[in-house]
Amino acid sequence: MWTRKELKLRAKDGLNRNYWKAVLISAIFTLVFSGGSILTHKSDKLDDIIGYAFINNPFLVIFTGLFGFIAFALFIILIVFLINPFKVGVCKFRINALNGSANIADTALGYDVSYKRNVNTLFFMNLFIGLWSLLFIVPGIVKYYEYSMIPYILSEDPNISRQEAFIKSKKLMSGNKWRAFVLTLSFIPWYILGALTFGVVSLFYVQPYQQLTSAALYEELKKTCL
Repeated sequence: MWTRKELKLRAKDGLNRNYWKAVLISAIFTLVFSGGSILTHKSDKLDDIIGYAFINNPFLVIFTGLFGFIAFALFIILIVFLINPFKVGVCKFRINALNGSANIADTALGYDVSYKRNVNTLFFMNLFIGLWSLLFIVPGIVKYYEYSMIPYILSEDPNISRQEAFIKSKKLMSGNKWRAFVLTLSFIPWYILGALTFGVVSLFYVQPYQQLTSAALYEELKKTCL
């Protein structure tokens, strides 16, 4: 049975061997996946903008709505065809960092190997998590952890199908979802420290540390659950 201490020790070891590369990949990964929050923040005043436009020029409402729809569609396309395959490559980078020396080129794996399968599988993973989240927050969190090993599975097996990847992730996380959630919570003090240092500690230590710990969890689950 795995422990948080063991996973974190292994993550620290991998981080020490690949420090600057891990920091760079972590920074890019975080920047890419935080793009959605920027769009969400900018949409807070959308109602006021549309109301003002309607009063002054009703035709601007149509233009604004069309522009918003196109922007949203492009953002979804970006996630599905560019960002999600990148996530597979990043997972391969993390696994290699734990087991020896990782290379920046590892992050291109999601585009070079089984690209269509990666796009298809992660699209449905995001879709299912989103649909479960619409029910209530808790089911969405449960499904997030249930499917959390899928990108790692895809990064290691170019021949596995979408259905098999989902089944394997469920098997790996069976009985481990709550413990994985607690593992995530254990980094909260680190992120508080990161906030106090205006993100410096998070960028140069906490984020790559947590991400390699996630990879260490996958590696451990492979040994004990398969």
